[in-house]
Amino acid sequence: MHCSHSAYRSLSGCHASITSSPSGQSYGKYSPLIIRKNEPQRGLGSSMSLKADTPTAPATLVPSATEAAREPDAVEYPERQWIAQSVWHGDAVLLATAALRNRFRDQEDVLVAMELAVYYQRGDDTAWLQPDVQVVFGVGRGENRSTYKVWEEGKPPDFVLEVASPSTQKHDARYKAREYSRIGVLEYWRLDPDGTLMGTALEGYAATGGSYAPIEAVERPGGGRLLRSRVLGLDLRSRKRDGAAVLVCTDPVTGEEFDGEVEEAERRRRIAEDRADAERERANTERERADTERVRADAERDRANAAEDRVRALEERLGNLPGRTRPSGLDS
Repeated sequence: MHCSHSAYRSLSGCHASITSSPSGQSYGKYSPLIIRKNEPQRGLGSSMSLKADTPTAPATLVPSATEAAREPDAVEYPERQWIAQSVWHGDAVLLATAALRNRFRDQEDVLVAMELAVYYQRGDDTAWLQPDVQVVFGVGRGENRSTYKVWEEGKPPDFVLEVASPSTQKHDARYKAREYSRIGVLEYWRLDPDGTLMGTALEGYAATGGSYAPIEAVERPGGGRLLRSRVLGLDLRSRKRDGAAVLVCTDPVTGEEFDGEVEEAERRRRIAEDRADAERERANTERERADTERVRADAERDRANAAEDRVRALEERLGNLPGRTRPSGLDS
């Protein structure tokens, strides 16, 4: 929610420098943001070539070995605190984080973080941003990070979400958006839990053609509209929960929806577990019934075999009897 003002200096006089991420996507650095409010999205593209009117020497997001060697040893990159601006603001941030963590819970190489400070210029502890929610692919989530250093991770966040509040709305819309563009964030999203600070409760912007362009809404199956995040592979929309707008994620393949609501997620989990238990119980019952039938069939075969053995034994005894005497009677 907070960002040093020095992080925004020289916004109008820089080139774009292109750096490729480990995933193959390229991102621009240190160039002003252009948001085309009325231009349809043309796709993410493979790079962000952002240029200003007055070129200067490009700033370096990930320095060379020579530059890194000159970095003062005393530079520290402290973690930053977060204070929710309101109950609705805090709920929206927490629920969005929970929803995305739930979505990517089985992918160890996806980091979903809440209010994690992002330092993007090595040697400058004033150049930092603090997204409400960020998602980064290909960096892993096993490490217990207290900060996110772009030059160490090798890439900036892929997706950021800022939750608007009266005290931060203009700051997020202008300065933070510009900085996200400069460091190469591929998608920048804004959510308005109050519903009075933005034109719509949810807005998404994708890097395309050297700028950020609005992500166009698509028709939602069954009615309504949603925004499609190509970075996340999810359809996003907002919905009211206890009066506030919260983020809702939908898997476009399965249609599954999740909004981070722990109680609802827990209810669905219990229902799924109960169904699985019932299926296992039915399967066990079927196996037991099949085992009983096999035992009965074996017993029937044993009885039939025993009966055949008795018949053969009887025939054998009859065949071993001495020759019968001729019946008595008068000779003819």
